[in-house]
Amino acid sequence: MKIVVFGHDQRVGVLDGDRVVDLNRADALLPADLLGLIEAGDAGLKAAREATERAMASGHSAVLDLASIALRAPAVHRPRIGCAAGNYALHTLGSAKRKGVAASNALAGFVEGDVLPSAEELVAKTREKGEMRGFWKDFALPRGSDDDIPYPDRCQHLDYEGEVVAVIGRRAKDVAVGDGATYVWGISLHNDWSIRQESVKGPLTFNLSKNWDGSSSIGPCIVVGADPGDINVETRVNGELRQHYHSGDMIFSHGEFIEYLSRDFVLLPGDMISGGSGPGTATDSEKDLGSGAKITDKQRAALFLKIGDVVEVSSPTVGVLRNRIVRKSG
Repeated sequence: MKIVVFGHDQRVGVLDGDRVVDLNRADALLPADLLGLIEAGDAGLKAAREATERAMASGHSAVLDLASIALRAPAVHRPRIGCAAGNYALHTLGSAKRKGVAASNALAGFVEGDVLPSAEELVAKTREKGEMRGFWKDFALPRGSDDDIPYPDRCQHLDYEGEVVAVIGRRAKDVAVGDGATYVWGISLHNDWSIRQESVKGPLTFNLSKNWDGSSSIGPCIVVGADPGDINVETRVNGELRQHYHSGDMIFSHGEFIEYLSRDFVLLPGDMISGGSGPGTATDSEKDLGSGAKITDKQRAALFLKIGDVVEVSSPTVGVLRNRIVRKSG
């Protein structure tokens, strides 16, 4: 079941092909907002399915044409987004190859000299170490599919990162090992927009390369019941395929991140865990130039985003999260 948020009043509905069922209009006992539906649990989802089936069969006024409404970011009010870092071996190795092994935090303690490990070795060593890396994203001013993304003033190079994000379904604290996956309510797509430039070292940086107005977009819907570890993801820039990977290649699963982050820390319904990005971002790209030559710094720089570019993160399971890069205003 695909859950959407739409309209100026952020109503919750079910997407069925090219139509959307407004759940509260279809059944007044159902909540009108996303958080209410999440908190209603399995009983709420069952009622939503039944209301959708009745409305579609009867031609109820709650059934709306998708083209007639504006979809919003499928998110609760001001959720926290915990983002995995270095969670795909090929992405990590590509980035390390570009900037140098010594500069890669993800490879710290794993390598000697400048010799990169294989992807398999990196996965094994990372899991053995058991320390999950990541950061938090602010989503107070949400961006959804077809929303514009402002190019930040402080940016030298703007990058895309297509990801699978899991939505927390119930209050999670001190989650037992092996139980994390049971807290996932649904999944969506996330573009973790990133500023690439010389970063400030140390832990107390506010992580400004990952946070500004529009630094995340989520959408187009939340798919309830999908496995976040079995999703095919593609990212295109102006129609050109840049990323193509499977979320099963994550080093740590969404459930494991829930278990890790919930130690002495409450995750709330509607909070999100993004599983990190696979290979193919501008920062880790080693595109084949046709002659076997390596990409130059100038050619790689051209892969970064510019004003006017359209980026699409897509999955057959979820749909297409589409955003345009625009000049910052105001």
